[in-house]
Amino acid sequence: MSQDTLNFIFIGLTFALYITIAVRSRAGSTKEYYTAGGGVSPFANGMATAADWMSAATFISMAGTVAISGYDASRFLMGWTGGFVLLTVLMVPYLRKFGKATVPDFIGDRYYSKLARGVAVVCAIFICMTYIMGQMRGVGVVFSQLFGISIPFGVIIGAAIVFAYAGLGE
Repeated sequence: MSQDTLNFIFIGLTFALYITIAVRSRAGSTKEYYTAGGGVSPFANGMATAADWMSAATFISMAGTVAISGYDASRFLMGWTGGFVLLTVLMVPYLRKFGKATVPDFIGDRYYSKLARGVAVVCAIFICMTYIMGQMRGVGVVFSQLFGISIPFGVIIGAAIVFAYAGLGE
């Protein structure tokens, strides 16, 4: 068997396993999707979310981005670390205490301000886009190397996979 065939088989089996897990453990409600149904402690919930963002896909994607772009890509790593891991671990207990599922909802209600909520939304979008740009570029690089396709086509395939997998959670 050629290396390409082995790549397709291994990656196909991996995706099949992930999809099977996603379908079997599908969230029944929005609250369950965002906060594990309230059945875990705030700290454990924060750690689980942080662990999700520190997945192998993230490391592989970031490594691909740094390999192609050099050290200029380190800004994506800073956005990833500061924006997701620290914010999640530090904010989740307060989100749970106030009964909110998102940081903008918490900020808006905590400070009784629609303007503060709007600023939190803009910050969340900026942090997410900084993270997503690096990860999607890295996914494109990894797929282009594995399957001999162009990086933009690899980004499109990666985005479609993420979209489908996230859709299974709801």
